[in-house]
Amino acid sequence: MINITIDNPDIEQILQQTYGNNHSRLIKEFSQFIQSTKIKDDIGISIQQLEQGKSVKLKDAFSQVKRNYE
Repeated sequence: MINITIDNPDIEQILQQTYGNNHSRLIKEFSQFIQSTKIKDDIGISIQQLEQGKSVKLKDAFSQVKRNYE
């Protein structure tokens, strides 16, 4: 378990207005945000690797993606 402390009153107010006491919704949406950020970062790294001539076979790429996101 990870506990996150928010010590920015503006962000805290936005979260309170948006989610109130619905902690499960906040956790779900935060998790989705983190996952989408990770995917975007991975895509950025992949683009850099392609530009540098570092590529892998499509089959290997899908196997790796499947392992990372299942």
